[in-house]
Amino acid sequence: MLTFNFCLLYAALFAVIGFAYVNVQKVSDQLPSNGLFKLYGGLILWTIYLLVLDQTGILRPMVNPPRIPLLVILPAFILIVWFFVSGKHRPFTQNIPIWQPVLIQSFRIGVEFLILGIYLKGIGPVQATFEGYNFDIVSGLLAIPTAWLLYRKASIARLVTWIWSILSVLLLANIVFIFNTLVLRPEMWGFTENPISVEFTKMPYILIAGFYMPFAVFLHVFTFTQLRKKGA
Repeated sequence: MLTFNFCLLYAALFAVIGFAYVNVQKVSDQLPSNGLFKLYGGLILWTIYLLVLDQTGILRPMVNPPRIPLLVILPAFILIVWFFVSGKHRPFTQNIPIWQPVLIQSFRIGVEFLILGIYLKGIGPVQATFEGYNFDIVSGLLAIPTAWLLYRKASIARLVTWIWSILSVLLLANIVFIFNTLVLRPEMWGFTENPISVEFTKMPYILIAGFYMPFAVFLHVFTFTQLRKKGA
């Protein structure tokens, strides 16, 4: 059931990304007619890359240097930087209402329940869940009223969005810190050895580091870009 829920959320986000692209394509002549095919092709290639990492076992030794940050998170962040530096974000930031990427961030509620499922399955410790020190679920919950304020064009909407965005980035950094220190400095949490099972490096659990977290970062950069351009 846990594996199914991982795949269900992954498929749902794939659909959301495609839906957003098609909507922008309808109103912008800056996107190629085969752009959706290329977009999904890139996402599928990234998924295959994660599957290869899983099957080869290259991520298994959870020791220094940390392989998940180097081989999963870093490449994902490089792609995000390329997307914005190259200017490919412009048709989207110009044509997607700002409340939509904020609302999509509510997917983090589901991610936090997946992390809870990982704990209940014995793959990770409680410290990494919202029953421990991971409060990122707050970002997902607050995304809904923040998006509503933006949709209603409330006078305080942009200020609230700035505050929510900064808070959410800090909460995201907190969970990254928790996972990395659990692996590399378990004594900080009272463990004598890494409490995260090597199963965490396998599919579908690697989707947390390989897709869900980078996607949340991508949406934040997207939102910051929109806020800055509109003088908020």
